[in-house]
Amino acid sequence: MREIAQGITWMLGQGLDCNVFIIESEGESLMIDSGLGGRMNFGFGDQKRSIKILEEAIIHRKITQVLLTHGHIDHVGGIMALQSKLELDVITSEIEAQHLKSGDSSYIEPFMASTCSPIEISQEVFEGDVIHIGNFSFEVLHTPGHTHGSISLWDKKNRTLVSGDTVFPQGSFGRTDLRTGNSKDLVESLRRLSELEIQVLLPGHMSPVISTSGSPLGSVKQSFQNARMMLTHF
Repeated sequence: MREIAQGITWMLGQGLDCNVFIIESEGESLMIDSGLGGRMNFGFGDQKRSIKILEEAIIHRKITQVLLTHGHIDHVGGIMALQSKLELDVITSEIEAQHLKSGDSSYIEPFMASTCSPIEISQEVFEGDVIHIGNFSFEVLHTPGHTHGSISLWDKKNRTLVSGDTVFPQGSFGRTDLRTGNSKDLVESLRRLSELEIQVLLPGHMSPVISTSGSPLGSVKQSFQNARMMLTHF
C-alpha cells in the first residue's frame, strides 16, 4: 500500500490483480476496483494475502463505497468475495451492472467461465454523473472499447484521470478481443481522453503516472496514436 499523491493510495496491482486505488478527502473515502479476490489463485501468486490486504484496507479506512470501472474478474473479484461479509455500496455503469447483477460468468471471467456470484449494485452511474469525495469531484466518462460499459473518472480540478483498462502508461491500451470489446469504440475513447489536461493517471494496470515522474498527457496521446494505427482496420 503506497500513497502516491495527497488523498490517493495505491494497492495490489501485482500479477493479474488490477490496481486498486483509495481516494480519501475530508473524512470521505472511495475504493476504485477490487482485484481478483482469490479467483485464479492457482499459479498466480498469493491471492489469500491479496484478499486479506483488501479486507483490512476496507475495515481500517472505513470504506463503504467501491466503484468498479468495468466487470472483469480482475477488477470485481474482491467485491464478489467480500460483499457478503462487509457492508459496501457498489457503484458501476448501468451497462456493466446488468452483467454483474446477474452473475454473467462468461462476461465476468471470460478465460475460465467458472461460476460467478451475482454482485449487488447500489448505484448505477451514467455519462456526466459526478461522484464527490471531499475535495475530489470525479465526472463519469463512458469510455467503451475494452467492454461496452467501461467508465473512466475525471477530476478536472485535480487533473486526475482514473482510466480502468481503457488506457495504460507508455502508449499502451486495453484489449478489445473479449466479449463486447470494440476496437472502433476504444480508439474514440482514447481520442477523447487524449484531449484532457492530465497530471495524474491512475490506470487499471501498470504503475500510476504523476506529473513529477512522467508525462501522463503524453502517454495518453501516444496510446491514442498507437491504437489508431493498430486497430482502425478492425
